[in-house]
Amino acid sequence: MKIGIFGGSFDPVHNGHIEIAKKALRQLKLDFLYFVPAFLPPHKTRKLTNAVYRKRMLQLAIKNFSKFKISDFEIKRKKKTYTYLTLKYFHKEYPSAELFFIVGSDSAADLKNWKNVKEIMRLSKIVFAERMGYKAKIKKDFIKLEGIIADISSTDIREKIKKYFFIKGLVPSAIEMYIKKNGLYK
Repeated sequence: MKIGIFGGSFDPVHNGHIEIAKKALRQLKLDFLYFVPAFLPPHKTRKLTNAVYRKRMLQLAIKNFSKFKISDFEIKRKKKTYTYLTLKYFHKEYPSAELFFIVGSDSAADLKNWKNVKEIMRLSKIVFAERMGYKAKIKKDFIKLEGIIADISSTDIREKIKKYFFIKGLVPSAIEMYIKKNGLYK
């Protein structure tokens, strides 16, 4: 069995996230892919939107993809969770599975600075997607997804919403409606 693990804040989930997940599923021939929303990312200082909203947005974004799932492992811990802990959890849940940890090229380039990186690499293969405009020097033993991902970021989306700009085309339409309905990112 081949399982993709795609962690992040997903604040909000956007079309770039979905594009990466679809590419990983297809190119790596994954049996399924887990989105793992962070409760408290070790590398971020800003306060995240409530996990309930972020998880609901993920549910809406992936509802038409039978091989996409959500793990609330990190949310349930309600504290800072390092990637190696998440991968240990998946390794315990699926001991015979081959795990693929999926990140953007910016995170892949910084992976050497992550806590217990050797454990991360022992537990999973590292897969990265290159974002348009972000050429990074990546280790040769990482797996690169084919093609370039659109330059979309959750930070830019939140800024656009604050300034009352349109976000059509940056997030799935169900997410755009959910954000408006719940007054998120104002």
